[in-house]
Amino acid sequence: MTIRYGDVVAVDGLSLQIVEGRVLGMLGGNGAGKSSTLRAIGGVNAHTSGRLTVAGFDMSTPDGAEAARARVGYCPDIGGLIAQATPDEHVDLVASLRGTRGGKAVADELMHRFGLQAVRDRPAGTFSHGMQRRLSVLLAVLTAREVLVLDEPFDGVDPTGVEVTVSAIREAARAGMAVVVSTHLQQLLTTASDDIAVLLKGRLAAQGVAAEFSGTAGEQRYAGLLASAAEVVA
Repeated sequence: MTIRYGDVVAVDGLSLQIVEGRVLGMLGGNGAGKSSTLRAIGGVNAHTSGRLTVAGFDMSTPDGAEAARARVGYCPDIGGLIAQATPDEHVDLVASLRGTRGGKAVADELMHRFGLQAVRDRPAGTFSHGMQRRLSVLLAVLTAREVLVLDEPFDGVDPTGVEVTVSAIREAARAGMAVVVSTHLQQLLTTASDDIAVLLKGRLAAQGVAAEFSGTAGEQRYAGLLASAAEVVA
């Protein structure tokens, strides 16, 4: 799969598989192509060339893209919320547009788990960044049917929110979903993931089970990949 923005190649011939029932963690520095890849999987942006199949549907066709989007819960890296809308109103909106998994009972349970119960009638624009991230993840979990895509879900989130998010990620995988998560927090990602993919300059630089990227050895391996990419640019 290749994604271009004019003359800029954001994703360059990336070949990647996200397996049902497993969590793929995506690592990479700024400009690595992580968010562009996740937007394409989430059906937000179209890929330029190559093949992208999500939940068994070809994303290059309008019908296929529409069918895939109906099965994906997507949390963007930034934005995605309506400042004037409360958490309850966000849930009502996605329910009317896409339907939700489990209806009101599941939505209420997630509100409690993500610590939003006490603020569910407050506009999202009054929330801290971390609380907004919690709401974005909640909406993605609520709408995911076969694929869960979370871009920087831990950004600005406190330890309690991180714990709840990791739990939701693992539960989605146990339910048989294909889950992909990106973050700059390497050790947290290795804890939450089964597999790790490292993207550098839009290409797949390394891939393996999460244990290969954990601990000091894993940090050194990742740092070496980043250093190699920097040398190429220089």
